[in-house]
Amino acid sequence: MSDYIPFSIQAEIMKRLPTKSLLQFRTVSKAWKSLIDSSKFVVDYSVNHTHQKHLLVSYLALENFETKYVSIVDDDTFPQPKVFLTTPIPQVSMPIILGSSQGVFCLHSQGDPNKPGNVIEFVLWNPSIRKSVALSVPDVSDLNDGQTFIAFGVCPRTSDPKIVNINFHILSTLDDTIFSPWQVGVYTLSSRAWRSIPTVSHSRNTIQLMQNQVVVDEFIYWLAVDHRTNIRTMDLWSYMIVSFDMTRERFMEISLDLPDAIARDNVALFKLKESLVVIKAVKGAGKLVYGVWMMEHGVPNLFTKLFTINTPDASIINVLGFRANNEPIFVKRADDDAHDIFVHEIHSEHLCFGGISGNGISYHSLPYMETLLLLDH
Repeated sequence: MSDYIPFSIQAEIMKRLPTKSLLQFRTVSKAWKSLIDSSKFVVDYSVNHTHQKHLLVSYLALENFETKYVSIVDDDTFPQPKVFLTTPIPQVSMPIILGSSQGVFCLHSQGDPNKPGNVIEFVLWNPSIRKSVALSVPDVSDLNDGQTFIAFGVCPRTSDPKIVNINFHILSTLDDTIFSPWQVGVYTLSSRAWRSIPTVSHSRNTIQLMQNQVVVDEFIYWLAVDHRTNIRTMDLWSYMIVSFDMTRERFMEISLDLPDAIARDNVALFKLKESLVVIKAVKGAGKLVYGVWMMEHGVPNLFTKLFTINTPDASIINVLGFRANNEPIFVKRADDDAHDIFVHEIHSEHLCFGGISGNGISYHSLPYMETLLLLDH
């Protein structure tokens, strides 16, 4: 039948098919395999935002205290079906998911202490096509002297995965905390090499990054602390956001002066509808509720409150993120040992059980979309 359809039309049809079908079609003919494996098709397929969306949930199982990874299709069938996945890094190496971008995850291995050489083990993993690429990256920082932050993102302009390594040292804490100039290196999959970023593009030396990292479009965002004294509030430090433009490879500072008076803890960054959102815990009727603010149209310092995450009791342990339909996902206490994942249906105020029980502090949830990235590596 395909003989009667122009090959260019066949290619357009294939761009809209799920990855599972495309992997099967690679065995149909040499022409189809050549098309699907081509770098252009991989990139064109990956920028199509209509593909199937999933949630990757990791948690510590109560029965054996092993970390489990489960993929849930994020559509009307949620929370079914669930598919348990095996990461390309074995459990014995204690894998850590650094982040996700355009359907690709970056995992960091603690490594083998008996292995010679000063290297950091990374694995790029695309669970949609069961493909991974291992990277033995030279350690460009002294991990025993200073603080190191490692971030991951896929540049949407080039579809090139990037690892960003930021290292700095504490110089003074007498008045304002002062840090040394950042040492920043960028590692790209296409080059398999590090490049240093000029210090002119770095943030001020009173800013300390935190581990919370989110990728939205071409930007990597971190929650950060500015240790300069806030003249208005006389606080010794305040929250802010630092972004890294993966295209221009420059940093930018974003103010986080939201209207509600909020304690310094329980602040996190997330991605919602291709936009950056901030979640802050506030006191409400004797319990914690969670306010959600979105950065409007990607404009720094312009945040609008969307809604509040609230439940009939005070048992929310942690907010994990959002589904594709905007519904927040959070961990709720079940008993002294187990903590269950729930989804809060905003309009009906109904709580939907996610069918997963584990250790509450171990939960992580990352959304991802089906992609072919890494297929041609």
